[in-house]
Amino acid sequence: MPTPLQEMPVPDHYRLLGVAPRATEAQIKAAYRKLSRVYHPDVQGGSPIAEDCFKLIASAYAELSDAARRLNYDRMLMLRDPLRLVDDPRAERALDVLDTVVTRLRKRPAILPGTSQGRDLRVEHPLPFARAMLGGLTTVRAEFATTCTQCRGAGTNEPERNPVCHVCQGHGTLKTGLRRQDLKCGFCSGRGLLVLAPCKGCGGSGQVPTHQDVDVHVPVRCRDGAHLRVRGGGEALAGGKPGDLVVVVRIQPHAFLRADGDDLVCQVPLMWSESVAGARVPVPTLDGTQWLTVPPGTPPGREFRIGGHGLPISSNPAGMAKRGALRIQVFIDMPTELTPSQGAAILALEAQLGVQRFARAVAYRASVGAVDPSGSAP
Repeated sequence: MPTPLQEMPVPDHYRLLGVAPRATEAQIKAAYRKLSRVYHPDVQGGSPIAEDCFKLIASAYAELSDAARRLNYDRMLMLRDPLRLVDDPRAERALDVLDTVVTRLRKRPAILPGTSQGRDLRVEHPLPFARAMLGGLTTVRAEFATTCTQCRGAGTNEPERNPVCHVCQGHGTLKTGLRRQDLKCGFCSGRGLLVLAPCKGCGGSGQVPTHQDVDVHVPVRCRDGAHLRVRGGGEALAGGKPGDLVVVVRIQPHAFLRADGDDLVCQVPLMWSESVAGARVPVPTLDGTQWLTVPPGTPPGREFRIGGHGLPISSNPAGMAKRGALRIQVFIDMPTELTPSQGAAILALEAQLGVQRFARAVAYRASVGAVDPSGSAP
């Protein structure tokens, strides 16, 4: 539970001590002693909430018990809330009547019973690339607060130890300023009482964190940053309507696949021997691993196509989705850090094979030799 020092600005010193702005020094001292018997930490068994309350009361008494400091404080209070120093209750009553008239003129709609609704929850959810492209269901965990079962939302199991707030008289709000606005009481955090014996289960807040797993439908070819709304998947209040769950999709890139229009592109490295002698290599797809047969003598940069393993592009009346192709581009992974003996073995193998086995390299070098320095062919 947030302590009063962590809430909005606390009430003025006179309200903290429960005295009128025209109170005498003796009245201020008596009020301080009376409140000390309620909020002193030693009286409340070392309660941290009581300690924070007592600090506020002691600070107010220290300032008002000094004549010079009280005079400066009254000047500041006059600028902030002039009616606090007007010793005529008729002025405050007149403004209260005016506030009632203005409220009626605004014709605020009445709040119907049973219409409370939980908050909408917003969750960023990482989505695998395959699920985002093919669509389907994904499970999202929504975290929110719910009513504490130990204290049933009261925030305490010892109500007799929780005094009514003397600042707001249990209303939870205070009228301030010339417009007499109702502001939440900063001493009791708007609860109307001080929870000096908080529930051990919720710490006095009346709520505990919880979560629920919600199934979310992902459309085909979902884009990164898309907002998916699940009706009723948000915060649930007792006796009220649950809010919605808004899922912000964050697509995780695939380790090997990238989209290119309706196709998927995958670059597959081949060892030198596999390029020369042929091989059978695994290829990732959105539907699992496929095997690709690489024929002998496959040059680097060659592209293979597997139809029906790309991205969905349309649906026919029968419900079968038409998909693009998977384009597999191969490149040669050359060996590195060869020893002198290994390099000599490769040169010996090339000599044994003969230059006629490297037709493209021979043709290229012959063509380069036939080109004059100006770049023109003979």
